[in-house]
Amino acid sequence: MKRCLLFILFATITTITQAQLEEDFDPAPSGWILSQGASFNAVNGNAVVNTPGVGGNNPANIGTPAVNKTSNTVKVCFDIWAYDANLNNKQPFPCNTYADILFVNAAVTSSSQAVDPANIYARQDNYLLPTNGGTSCFTFTFPAVVTASNFKVFISFHADCKQPGVKYVIDNVSISGVTLTCFDTNCPPVALNDVFNRGNGLETTFDGALYGSNLTYPAGYIVDATGTDNDQNDAYADLQWSLLTPPVNGTVTINSNGTFTVTRNSTTVTSLTFTYRLMDNGPDNNIATTADNMFDDATVTINWPPAGPLPVTLVNFNGNRKGTNVTLTWTTNMEMQNTGFEIQRSTGNGVYEKVGFVATRALNGNSDVPLHYTFTEGNMAKANSWYRLVQIDKDGTRKVTPVRGIRGLEEISKLTVYPNPGTTGNMNVLFGSSAARDIMIIDLNGKILKQWNNYHEDSMPISGLHTGVYMLIVNNKATSERLTQKIVVL
Repeated sequence: MKRCLLFILFATITTITQAQLEEDFDPAPSGWILSQGASFNAVNGNAVVNTPGVGGNNPANIGTPAVNKTSNTVKVCFDIWAYDANLNNKQPFPCNTYADILFVNAAVTSSSQAVDPANIYARQDNYLLPTNGGTSCFTFTFPAVVTASNFKVFISFHADCKQPGVKYVIDNVSISGVTLTCFDTNCPPVALNDVFNRGNGLETTFDGALYGSNLTYPAGYIVDATGTDNDQNDAYADLQWSLLTPPVNGTVTINSNGTFTVTRNSTTVTSLTFTYRLMDNGPDNNIATTADNMFDDATVTINWPPAGPLPVTLVNFNGNRKGTNVTLTWTTNMEMQNTGFEIQRSTGNGVYEKVGFVATRALNGNSDVPLHYTFTEGNMAKANSWYRLVQIDKDGTRKVTPVRGIRGLEEISKLTVYPNPGTTGNMNVLFGSSAARDIMIIDLNGKILKQWNNYHEDSMPISGLHTGVYMLIVNNKATSERLTQKIVVL
């Protein structure tokens, strides 16, 4: 479920406070430390962190921003599932998979610092994750000798086997004290803002969960009926949901179990927003006596793609060289009246030539489920090549995708950024190999704007850069070679 980063402060007349972190990774938040290939991504439109599957001595891990310790007892929760390498299908963990929880010095900025014993306040190791994934929670009491007032939490994963072709999807990370003090011993509930990005432009109705996991939507969702929705002294059954502000151009029903059903008036409506209220039953434990009830409000937004102009929705398009062969892969999650894809190649002169055609895999050219495509050709070009797809409708309408660069046989050791200069802040970096690298993008004042640790892929997309001049710094971890490249966004 999509969460916004919340540091929620409850103050009493005696200035007793509670610190809490809730994160759903939408939008990609600052302050998080991702390493061993971990990155922000999306599954079915739901913002998540994903990491490669692990094994042996290569633990993937993520680190939180610093949080204040208001109690010696804290609770850490997160959702985790195993997926295939393309993040299309959920699957069981291939073998016993474990999480270690490290409570570390708030000054730690990398995974290597986090595993340094000198920086570790406490840790809880070898928690066996559910085979089919789900929510895991850890309640931990700091030893009396730990006097630090703040800390960071690193969640590190390891397994009994190597797990190639597996990725972990992590969502809904939360850290809170489990013993809280609130006015009249009653804590307010916490409603959480949600965003759902739907993939089917023809869909008019869908169901989701206000509290729980929506990682498998549109196929389904998980309602956490045993949870408290961040209300420390009320059970889930003691909470009441209500619609506060209905959406324009649609309707929504909030159900008693924490789910909702939303309907838009037509496919021309591409966004709906509604506000709901979460209310508890107050110190007297009676929802009918409203004077002492406490509540919190939150906003839910649902976005759909346009139904008409996008007969084919392309969710990814990638390319890789292996020797003298180039392989292109792409995925669609919706197709309407599609005949197939023409593959075009350019050698850098701006002229594209047709090098192949892949027919649609959709029955009669129509599909509302993900379809995967592959095209391989021999490519002996010494310089970089540029590939694009031309999607062709049954009526002959053609739609051209953004290009993907492939290194030439003589360009493999070079660092390439394209387009550079760029106009949108969205660029691609070609490294030429899958060696482990630490990568940073800094501005002209030396401020780190983006950072990737232990990145293994041979190419990397960059997005979200504003107009300006930046420096891309790439350190090869095996050779200590350092490469820099100026990036210009017009």
